[in-house]
Order: sequence, then structure tokens, then C-alpha cells
Amino acid sequence: MIFQHEFASHISFRLMNQHGVNDPIKLISMCPTMDLLAVCTETDSVWVARWFNSLEKIWTLPAEKHAEDKVEVLTWRPDGKVIALGYSSGAIRLYNVDKLEMIHELFPQSTGLKQTINSSSSAINFLIWVQENERDDENVNEQQINYLSTHPVQRHLPKLNTIPRAKPISNLLGNINESYENELEDDPSNLIDLLIAGDASGNLHLSVYGIYQLLPLSISSHIKSQSAKIIKASVTPDLSYIILFVRASYTSPVVKSNTSTSDKLVEVILNTGLLHARKNEIRTLSQTYTTTKYLTEYIFEGFKQIKAEYENMKSNAKTYIDKFQSVLLENDANSKLSAEFVHFLATGRPSSLLHKYLEMHLTKRGLKDWESKGQKSFEQIREYIHHYVRPGCERLLLRLSTLIGYCKWQQRFKGLGLSELDVRSIIVYTECLINRLENMLNVVDEKYIKFMEFQQWLQYEFDNINSVDHNQNQEAPPRIDISKVASYIKSSLHMDFLDEYFEGTTDNPLPDMLILRCNKMSTSTAYNVINSVETEEFLDIFDNLLEGSESTLLLLLDTRIITKENQTFVYVAFCLSGTKQYLPPSLWVLRSSLKSENSPDSLEKPDKRTSEIAFIKLQNQERQNEYLRITDMRLFDDEKMHIIVTGLNGTENEVSSIAEVNYSKLNFVQVVGPYIIQVIEKSNRVNVVDQILNQKNFENFNSLFVHQYREITQFKPSKLITNGARGLACILSEDKKRIIILDTNDQEDEDENNSEMMQFS
Repeated sequence: MIFQHEFASHISFRLMNQHGVNDPIKLISMCPTMDLLAVCTETDSVWVARWFNSLEKIWTLPAEKHAEDKVEVLTWRPDGKVIALGYSSGAIRLYNVDKLEMIHELFPQSTGLKQTINSSSSAINFLIWVQENERDDENVNEQQINYLSTHPVQRHLPKLNTIPRAKPISNLLGNINESYENELEDDPSNLIDLLIAGDASGNLHLSVYGIYQLLPLSISSHIKSQSAKIIKASVTPDLSYIILFVRASYTSPVVKSNTSTSDKLVEVILNTGLLHARKNEIRTLSQTYTTTKYLTEYIFEGFKQIKAEYENMKSNAKTYIDKFQSVLLENDANSKLSAEFVHFLATGRPSSLLHKYLEMHLTKRGLKDWESKGQKSFEQIREYIHHYVRPGCERLLLRLSTLIGYCKWQQRFKGLGLSELDVRSIIVYTECLINRLENMLNVVDEKYIKFMEFQQWLQYEFDNINSVDHNQNQEAPPRIDISKVASYIKSSLHMDFLDEYFEGTTDNPLPDMLILRCNKMSTSTAYNVINSVETEEFLDIFDNLLEGSESTLLLLLDTRIITKENQTFVYVAFCLSGTKQYLPPSLWVLRSSLKSENSPDSLEKPDKRTSEIAFIKLQNQERQNEYLRITDMRLFDDEKMHIIVTGLNGTENEVSSIAEVNYSKLNFVQVVGPYIIQVIEKSNRVNVVDQILNQKNFENFNSLFVHQYREITQFKPSKLITNGARGLACILSEDKKRIIILDTNDQEDEDENNSEMMQFS
């Protein structure tokens, strides 16, 4: 064995299950709360499955669903109810885990207030979803949070009706129902969560709840690099800082180093600014903006359906009216159908042209069809106005009135880009639309009565024409308002009485203006929030990053932010395997203090921050001249790290194991002075690894101690996926077609003082 284990009875990493799949797995992730796996295969199909017994698929998203897109990355929402997929087109799509249903879709935006319509999109290559830690919310004024919460009246409003035949707006809010039972929130708490994404152009995308999208932040510009790719990210529990580890390329010697390569591993510390200082207000605004967004789209869809039904009614009328033109062509005559109807109404006798039109072209059946379709269109238009669009406008006014109150609360909402003037302009547009709908409803009611009078008159006269002897007709004439029939023939025969409401003089109809104004209001807040994000520090960790055969980075790295005893630390673990000729394969853990109880709301100054390093030589115990290879690693929780270790044993057989290291208790050595902490403005900087090697020699390397391990005999491992919250680990085989699930909890009941340790010396 490549390591020794003192007690054969020691049981660790209990095997929970193992499964095989048909297609090679490209991406795999474990649900944070349930026994579920999310998998993307190399054929770009995505599926979610239960793993506890058999691999039972809940749903499968075939590759053909978005044939033009390739899934690049996936992640879970912290509550495990939603999965986010990042695509090569730059889109991010959110899916309900319980059923194959896309509940929301995010599209890339430009980095400024003026967004370009045809701006090129970059592939999403990094994606995580994090939630604020509840413990950091203890000192928040509960009364103010209650004021910022959804008003009880809004929670109990009835659902808006689903618009028939309309394209689904979004399932994220159900049917635009502002209740806590929808998928807008994980639960009725005051916590906020962030969907963090990175794209191939070096932009960082932040989205509150995965729905309210802030403007992108250019990481390339912040670190002054030609390109940047986010590899890992971690967020402080209170969301005050985002730590990014970026692969950066430089064409000019902005950062000087001992190597000639331009690719570097860079740590970037971002102060989230307003996103932390005003997180409760942003949480409230994000929910309100999201609701107003979907309400305006709901109104737009309803108005579009009204117009579509109106055009359909005009088209039907035109079909029957145009048949009169055939009569005119056949008889080489010149007349108008409205004039013929007026003459018929006045004299009681149709002209020869009208008689031929009624008998041979319109027909009794066609007349009934005209009436039926026209009546249905009138009813549909009235229903769209009364049951859909107008209630949507009234609900929008309720939300806008809430925003007016926020505008007046300067103590909480100042600096968030919320303008009372903008909100009031949207209210004016909404009220104008309601007034227009009222006028349309009055016109529709009036024209409907006249249309039915016209149809009743024409059908009665049609029956009289078909009678052999008019005097023998015993049927009493219906009570018809001749003035309404005449008015209809004169002004509404072509059913064009609503043209003025859809063909206004303005460039944009009112529903379009509502969407534009609401988007502008929302974007203004997003612009202010993202502009408050600043780069606190820039740290060049390592140069000479290498790629493998498939353009994958040959650097294993993981990071975690840990808060203990009012102190916040950033842990960075990375493995260097032969990347430097003079450096043996080694595992490094860098620990830096971020915040302390003396400065809980701000980053410690560089001269007061402490940084420590632990570096471990990966020497094979059985073959002293050889080294072990780490295939993958994860910072499992706040104390333990899991690694997959491979090496040759005494019989020259290659063995692989999953091992557990308590990284929080490693022998850390403090690094002197400004060697680690250096801001971006400083030049002539040497990277962290070289700085440490200049101070330390190889004798300072520690041996690797592991708390527990399990030899992997099922296959040759390639990837490690962990779920620290539930104590689970998943290992993917090298052929990417097999997985095993392990329970990582130590099964021993012995006293902690007698717990065994192993050593790779």
C-alpha cells in the first residue's frame, strides 16, 4: 500500500450506491438538500435523477430542446428546488427540479445603461448559487424588515387569469400571484441569495434570486488583463465580499514575474458595496421589479391578443364583403356594398346586384357564419379587456404605489437609482392605458349592439327574399332599431372601428412604453448597485498555468470562506504537480484573514492582515523516490478536505483512494510582511508561490496526514463531487460512465483522542 493504516477495523467512506450510465458524463452535481443528481452528458442531454436506490430519472431535457446551444455549466439553488444551466449562447435557464419546466431565462446584458440590441454574447463558463447566512441577519431591525416585506393585501389578492393562447410569460411567479407559495422565494425568510455567473469575455454576472439581473462587471477591466476566466468563487456569509480566482492573460508586463508566460492565477477580492449595505432594500426592489416586469409583459400579451382578435374580426368581415366585388366584376358594374345596403334598408327591396350577392355569394349559411364569428370576436375582445388587461393594469398600479412609498423613504432607498419622477411617469402611462381600455370597451359594446341589429335585420330580409309570396309570410317581423342598422352600415361595415386605438401617432404603443419605462427603472437600480462593487485587492498567486490535451487547466484549486469567533478567513487550496521544474508535486493551503471583530464591516488593511501557508509534499510512502498524484480535491466543509490520491504501491500496481484531510489544523507558517497582500497598483510584484519559495526551502514541506480513506476499486477515478452539508461524496470514473456515492461521516465511535491518523511520508 502507498500508505499505512494502523487499525484494520477502521471503516470509512461507506459505499451508499454505484451506478452506470450509457452516455459519458460531461457535468455532474449533487443536490444540496435531496438525494438527487443533475447530469449533463457529452451528447448535451440534461437529466435529474434520484440516486439512493436505482438511478431513477425524474426528467430528461434532450439536446434537441436547445439544439443551437451547448450546456457549459450547471448548479443548484441552495434549497435544491431549482437547477440553473449555463449555455454557450450566454443564456442561463432555470428549471423546476420536480418537473421539466423552464421557470425563467436570463440573457446577457451590456455593461452600461445603454444596451446594444445586437451585442455579441459570450458563453457562460462559471455558475454558482449562494445564499446569505441567517446568522448574519440577527442585528437587523425587524420592524424595518416588516415594512419592506410584501403587504398582506398583496399576498391575498386573487390570481390573475391565464391569458388564452398567449405565450407563457414566466412560471417563476405562477400566474403573477404575489404569494409566498410561488417560486420567487425559497421560503418566507428575510435572506437573499445570489446567482453568480462568469462568461468567456471575462464578465461577472450577478442575479438576485436568479431573476433580477444586475449589469455585468468586467473582471478583465478590473485586473487590467486581456482576458479573464473565473475558475472558482466564494462569498462571505453576509454577502459583503466576493472572492474570485481568475485565470488571467496579459499581453504586456503589467504584472512582472520570473516566468515569461502570460497566463496567471489571480485572486480578486470584490467589495459588493450596496449589495451588502442595502441588501434588504435590494431584496425588496428585486421582488417588486420582477413582479412589475411580468405584469407589464402580462399586459402586453393581453393587449396583443386584443389586437389579434380585432384583426381576425376585420378579416372575417372582409371575407364576406369582398364577395360583393365578384358580383361587380361579373356584371361589369360599379357600386358599393354599403350603398346597396342603405338602398335596401330604405326601400325594402334589394337591387339586382345585391340580390345576386345575397343568393349566390353570401348565402344563408354564410350569413349565419358571419354573425357567429363576429359575435365571438366581440365577446373575446370584451373578455380580454375586462378579465385580463385591465386587472393587470390595476395590479401594476398597486405595485407602483408601493415604489412611490420607497422613493419617499430616503433613509433606506437613497442611492439605489429609484426615481419618484420615473415611477410617476409609469403610473401616468398605466392610467392612460386604463382610460384607453375603458373607451375601447364602450366602443365595443356600442358596435356589438349595432352589429347584432344589422345581422337580425339582414337575416329577416334574407328570409323574405327566399319566400315565394311575401304576403303569405306569417312570421312577425323582429323589433329592429333601423337607426342602429343604418349607423352600422355607414360606419362599421368593415369592422375597422378600433383602428385608432392600435394605429396611434406615437412610435411606441402604450404597452410597449410601459415595458420600456419599467425596464429603465429596473436597470437604473442595477446600474447603481453594480457600480458600487469595487476591487479591494488583487493577488497574483501563481504564474505559468498549463493546459492539458483538451484545453483544460492543469491546476486543481478550491476555495472556501470560513467565519469563526467573529473572524473571517479565506482558505485557498491548490495542487502544483510538476508545473515548476524545481518544485516537487505538492499541495498548498493559503489562509488569509479577511475581517475580524475589530473591523466587521470592512476589509482589514494590508499591514494588519495576516496570511499563513501550509505546503505538503506528496511523497509516496512505499516508493520514496516517487510522488503521489492528486486527481481532484474539494474543501468539503469548514474543517475537512477530500482528495483523490493515486500512486504506485510496492508491487508497482497503481492504486487510487479518496482521503480526508483536516486542512484547518495543518501546520500553517505565517508569511512575513507585504509578501502576500499587494494591491493592483503596485508593480514589480512577484507571485505568491515564488515569494514563499524565496523565504522557505524544501525542508519546510510537511508530510500529508489523512484522517480517513477508502481505496477505490470499482474503477479509475477522474472527478470528485461533494455535498458537505449532507456528508456525501460522488466519484466519477475515468470513462465517465460510472459513479459511486459515498457517505463521508466517520463511522467510529471511539474517543476523539484515540482517533487514528495515517501518513504519506
